[in-house]
Amino acid sequence: MKCMNCGESVDSNDKFCMSCGSNLEEQKASELVIKTCPSCGNKVDLDDKFCGHCGYNFDHSMANENQHNYNSTTTMPEANSFTQGAKSLFGNTTKSIGRLAGNEESLNINLKDMFSEVFKKHTKEESDEIFIAGTKSTTPQLDEISEEWGRPWLFSRVFLAFAITFATLWVLVNSFENTLAIPGLIFIGALMVPLSCLFFFYESNAFKNISLFEVMKMFFIGGVLSLLSTMFLYGFVTFSDEHNVYGTLTIIDAFLVGLVEETGKALIIIYFINKMRTNKILNGLLIGAAIGAGFAVFESAGYILTYSLSNIDNLTGMVFARSWTAIGTHIVWSAIIGAAIVIAKDNTKFSFNNIGNKSFLFFFFVSVLLHTIWDTDITLLGSGTLKCIVLIVVAWIFIFILMKAGLNQIDFFRNEEALIQQGENE
Repeated sequence: MKCMNCGESVDSNDKFCMSCGSNLEEQKASELVIKTCPSCGNKVDLDDKFCGHCGYNFDHSMANENQHNYNSTTTMPEANSFTQGAKSLFGNTTKSIGRLAGNEESLNINLKDMFSEVFKKHTKEESDEIFIAGTKSTTPQLDEISEEWGRPWLFSRVFLAFAITFATLWVLVNSFENTLAIPGLIFIGALMVPLSCLFFFYESNAFKNISLFEVMKMFFIGGVLSLLSTMFLYGFVTFSDEHNVYGTLTIIDAFLVGLVEETGKALIIIYFINKMRTNKILNGLLIGAAIGAGFAVFESAGYILTYSLSNIDNLTGMVFARSWTAIGTHIVWSAIIGAAIVIAKDNTKFSFNNIGNKSFLFFFFVSVLLHTIWDTDITLLGSGTLKCIVLIVVAWIFIFILMKAGLNQIDFFRNEEALIQQGENE
């Protein structure tokens, strides 16, 4: 601090100035009775009710400040307590789930940062770099792969291209009554969201070791094969009379549907994962998403066609319903199972013995349970739409937990590779 009389520096514990002898205690006391006007910055006495320079009312200001402090002390602790409790519960829950995937961290993701590239302008060369992956020359080395969350953006351009195509076909059907455009409208409507989501998983595969051709092969062939395996498994299931007569699903019926369809897709996912001999969780997510997206497209096309045969006006509504709900159904359910298969098998091929793996069973039945609740008539606060939104959010939380576990694998693989090289050198 400085002496107010001579301006020389003094110690805060001194009682008198060593240069001029002024009483520092009196200076401190006089400083306390002076305040600054918040309106003009003029110094005034502590007892003044108005500023002598601008006329500011200090009593009015004090009343507002006291009210603000009262509101803060009465409402903020409760809000902060609730927020902190919710964050703690979320962190502990995601950490417990993450342990089953080999990740000891709680989920911490900034969605705003993750999708920050979506609204930025990108060049053709940038998109070409994303498309060209999975070859010897384009697959990065382990030390070149980032452990940070990716920032996918190409999926949004894929969605935009499909949306424009769908809008054009819709005009042909509704404005020009061109019935020849209906098959295209059905297929593009069913394809739009699933394929866009698949590209999200494709971009999120930090290893860049699976080519677009392989992804499309799994999407089309795997999607059809998963439908075939599901139809085969349905032959061993008996539904209730309510379902057979009225077409409604009881909880048991819904569980059987979820179990059969997720098992049918899982069989095909296992085949492709074993064929690719991958032990990477991010690869499992991508392969599962490819099978699930193919399944979703062909299933949705069938639903759209069935509901639009009676009345063409139903087509657009059914496309919209199947599109937005596809964000959190077969694609993510299958992606979760794909990751679970990789976790359970590790460096070997997935076999019958791996079915009893606790991580596989947990994530597999999470998908089955999500599927089951989705197909029931259960609502949330009387709203079926709200139920679907909550289920979508929950499914994606599991996806992000598994993605984080997949990113953490990068460091594990690096250490493993370093140990192998060290052993070879010795």
